[in-house]
Amino acid sequence: MLRDTRRVDLTGKSVIRAKVQGNRFEIIVNPELALKYKMNLLEDSISINEILETDEIFQNANKGEKAPDELLITCFETKDTLDVAKIILEKGELNLTAEQRQEFFEKKRKQIINMLVKTCINPQTRTPHPATRIENAMKEAKVMINPAISAESQLKDIIKELRRIIPISMETVKMAVKIPPEFTGKAYGEVKRTADIEKDEWQNDGHWIAVVSIAAGLQGEFIDHVQSMTKGHAEIKILERIRL
Repeated sequence: MLRDTRRVDLTGKSVIRAKVQGNRFEIIVNPELALKYKMNLLEDSISINEILETDEIFQNANKGEKAPDELLITCFETKDTLDVAKIILEKGELNLTAEQRQEFFEKKRKQIINMLVKTCINPQTRTPHPATRIENAMKEAKVMINPAISAESQLKDIIKELRRIIPISMETVKMAVKIPPEFTGKAYGEVKRTADIEKDEWQNDGHWIAVVSIAAGLQGEFIDHVQSMTKGHAEIKILERIRL
């Protein structure tokens, strides 16, 4: 039987390899989407088909050696590419180049810095830290970042490390918001998008009132945005500050 051995361009792509019944099977994937899939961080709207860079199952992707249909049926009980690819994606090992690993590390580092800027403040001044200050503090504290773990799950440990270098705390601000009726159409959706609404109600005169919570670092941006949408007619009052 002749084997199809046309070489495949793997530039910017990754290979996931799995062994089934002693046979090697490989799929070519988008490295970032595949990593998110294996970390259970992929959005539900992204399909397996979008993770795959080719619609082929290989025995050796570097050489372009495709797996024969008979072997797929023997090992997977199907020759359907998506069904087989899903099994390989879940059970196989994702091979990343050093450059890809560094790229993922840099993306995660920038994501963490951005989240710290938005969710944390300097408790001495009640203002957010600039990104450069946080970045320098992370370097000085020799903060370790795991690119394979979500940024959210690393924040608390990173904040503990940063406290050795700079005053920093994660705070939530609870605010009461009152929007006049002529602005509720636009403002309601924006408030819901940018803050957590704990409770709200519509008054008889058409005003919308709500109690919302938001990261302290975003407080000023949120207030400015709401006042801009309502031409300065919104009433906003800080009710409580909660330090986490």
